[in-house]
Parts: sequence; C-alpha cells; structure tokens
Amino acid sequence: MTITASRTGLRAHLGRTLWLRSAYTLTALPAALASLTGAPVQASLAQRLLDVEPKRTGRFPTIVHALLSLPLNVVSLLLVGYAWSIVVLNLLYPGRWLIGMGGTLDDAWGGPTLTGAWAVHALGGLVMLALMPVILKALTALHARLLVGVLGGTMGR
Repeated sequence: MTITASRTGLRAHLGRTLWLRSAYTLTALPAALASLTGAPVQASLAQRLLDVEPKRTGRFPTIVHALLSLPLNVVSLLLVGYAWSIVVLNLLYPGRWLIGMGGTLDDAWGGPTLTGAWAVHALGGLVMLALMPVILKALTALHARLLVGVLGGTMGR
C-alpha cells in the first residue's frame, strides 16, 4: 500500500460525511425540541447535514416527526457524545490531569509509566475512532428513514 493510498483511505474514513453525521446526531435532540412548535427545524437540519429531502413540512407532520424521533435523538446524542469522548480522552490521555481526571499511573491500564498508559489508551481511542463511521452511518440511516417515513421524500448519503 502506498502512502498516497493510505492518505486517501484515511481521508475517506474521516472525511466530511463523518463530521456532518456527527453534527446531526449531536444537534438532532435540540432541533426536535424546537420542531415541537411546528417549525421544521429538524427536517431542515437533516436536509443540510444528511442530504435528506423531505416532501411535507407542515405543522402537524413536523410535530409528529419530532415526537417520534425524540427517543432516537436521545440515544444518538448519548451514544455519539460518549463515543467521541472516548476518542478524545484516550488519544489525549496525558491531558486528563488538566481537567481533573488524573489519578495514579499505578492502576492505569498500561501503567505504571505514562508512556505505557498513553499507548494502551491511545489504542482504545484509535479503535473507537475507526468505529465512529460505522456507528454514525447506522444512526443517521435510522434518522433518515424515520424522517422519510413520516414526512415523505428521498434519502441521499
């Protein structure tokens, strides 16, 4: 495998779609709460970030979709928020002490040295980073199907 091929693969894996899906899953709950007023905030968000084209955005269908999507929005926010925190906290393991999450290296995975603990935690962070596109694709597919099922329309990515 050439360096160019590995860079292209990494860019595709951690590209724009990953960040758009992350943004959607992290903001879908507040958007749904705003949509309970009848404003198609969540449908507009899905249109911009997930490339979903809703057919109907009237007051009643918007409120129905907002209500039906609340459980999925809560699960998405918690799951994706937790997964991204695993990535960040493990890749930046030594920085945990700056936010009061330190401890002793004696009982840390990979301890008792900082190098060993960081190596083990970084591996966990990299594994979660590799899983993020799969997790996000599955969650946003559910979001898109629910939106199209309630409001009609078409799905893009």
